[in-house]
Amino acid sequence: MGKYVTKYVKEHYREVKVKREVYERLSEIAGLLGVSSSTLIELLVDVVSESVSRDMGATPAIDFKFNISEEVREKLYKIKPRTVTYMFSAGKDSSLALLLTRDFIRDFCRETGCRVYILHVIIPGNTHPLNTFAASAVMEWHRKHYDFEPVYRCWVGKDYSEVFQKYASKYGLQIGPGRWCFVMFKGRVFRDFEKTYPRPQLHIDGMSPSDSKHRGFMVSSELQFITTQDNTQYWAWHPLFNVNLDGDAKLQVLSRYEEFRPVVELYREFGDSLNCVLCPYKSTGKMLVHHRVEDLKTLYYFAKVCLKGMQWKKYFSRLMQRKLRET
Repeated sequence: MGKYVTKYVKEHYREVKVKREVYERLSEIAGLLGVSSSTLIELLVDVVSESVSRDMGATPAIDFKFNISEEVREKLYKIKPRTVTYMFSAGKDSSLALLLTRDFIRDFCRETGCRVYILHVIIPGNTHPLNTFAASAVMEWHRKHYDFEPVYRCWVGKDYSEVFQKYASKYGLQIGPGRWCFVMFKGRVFRDFEKTYPRPQLHIDGMSPSDSKHRGFMVSSELQFITTQDNTQYWAWHPLFNVNLDGDAKLQVLSRYEEFRPVVELYREFGDSLNCVLCPYKSTGKMLVHHRVEDLKTLYYFAKVCLKGMQWKKYFSRLMQRKLRET
């Protein structure tokens, strides 16, 4: 027994020694770069992850098939919506929902006479222009090939002063279903849209129960009837309800179609759709991926001056450290 214990101790010591030497070497490099060791390690992990993501095209194609269930088909023919709206953020989920259902919806509406719209909501002061350009490229392609009408909306208020920074300075950043950023800049736009277009209405989105605890509670079935607090009503179709694909797999599916290339490129370059540049739900790692491509130090200055509490100032202080690609 003694020799096995001795062997284990030697191997364990050797492993610890190697780990310590690697960490010491990383600490030296971090010191030369002017960043902390933990930041350097996070950046290196992001680089490796991004490299793997960029090589997705070289990986074997995933075997994925999507079929619209007979239950959903039957319900839609009973509902006979007059307005079908894709809730499109130019993110991978809303893009996949569009891809998986577009042929059925085109044929369904040709048969029933409903109109199809692709709604893209821009948040003034927070939606990156590249997101809107990517969304527009996809939407205009579907206008030409599917006769789906693009609709662009942006809440600006009666005096045109409703911008994201105004409310972020006033209320700070919030997390949860009642957060002001959604209620003000998306919820109001959705409610106005629902009041304007003919009913019954069908909304198609990229939500699924696995997105978050809140959505797990809210998204209880693939096809739901929704009544909002403002007394607007619509049917919500969540085609990704039973689709079990991770983020990379979703992008791999989208990458097969040239019309979704702008969306895929945003994720490969920035790691995000950029529908919201500043978002409390984004991890520090995701922000740093964006920061390596496009300098986000200005967000730190905004947080320092405008946001209340040390939590967000500390969160955005990571952006003040030197970008890896500058070294």
